[in-house]
Amino acid sequence: MKVSGPYSIYTYDGSIDGFFSVVFHAFQSRIPPADILSLVSNNQIPIGDIIDVTTCPRQAARVRRGIASKSDKKNLRLVQVAHLAETRQTDMLLYRYLVRLFEKPGQSYYRNMLDPLVYDLVQAARRVKKEVHRFHGFVRFQQTRDNMYVAAIDPDNNIVRLLAPHFTSRFPHRKWLIYDVRRKYGIFHDTSGLMEVKLEGHAFELDSGYIGKNARAVREDLYRELWQTYYDSVNIKERKNSRQMRAFMPKRYWKYLPEKSKK
Repeated sequence: MKVSGPYSIYTYDGSIDGFFSVVFHAFQSRIPPADILSLVSNNQIPIGDIIDVTTCPRQAARVRRGIASKSDKKNLRLVQVAHLAETRQTDMLLYRYLVRLFEKPGQSYYRNMLDPLVYDLVQAARRVKKEVHRFHGFVRFQQTRDNMYVAAIDPDNNIVRLLAPHFTSRFPHRKWLIYDVRRKYGIFHDTSGLMEVKLEGHAFELDSGYIGKNARAVREDLYRELWQTYYDSVNIKERKNSRQMRAFMPKRYWKYLPEKSKK
């Protein structure tokens, strides 16, 4: 992309469509970003020439088509998954990658793992996918008084939407909610479909992820104790290997696992 004009700091709403709208605006205006910041992140916006980009589904769709035409749909999916990594460097990494993708002739750039941008993009997507796989086993549901099953999670990456297909397949006839307490939204399944929800008030104890006493089912405390008792009974203390346990089940996830916390 040929560049003219100053560098600016772009801000957007944190969504993938919002990011693609930033890409579209930067290419159209020929003003490349010095930085790209999500307004839903906790990052402090530096002083500078701020361009706040409004999400435009039409512009986002054009960028999607451009990525697919320059590579393929699988690579487009990879870009969208990598965006969920939500590190401080992710947005600029993806922007620089897309600049190279659109500039490179032919259809092979995105397959070149020796290119640092391609490699970093693939690694970001792998980190997201790895955490999704982990949370297939780390989600712990609690039953509410109205017979819904609720789970709190606090993942490093924005993976709650990617968890939905797995749990829809496992529990197609139950109402359940998986809620990301850090990002303050969740995915609700009501047997007829999925929807994104935000909870008002303090539905969870933020330290433990435990739903409030007035909301949880009467026997939920008993089920929690039974789960802890089962975990203790199958745990062989003489063969305890804390290092290996943390490798498979990082300690930062323990606060939402009833077997690793005592009420």
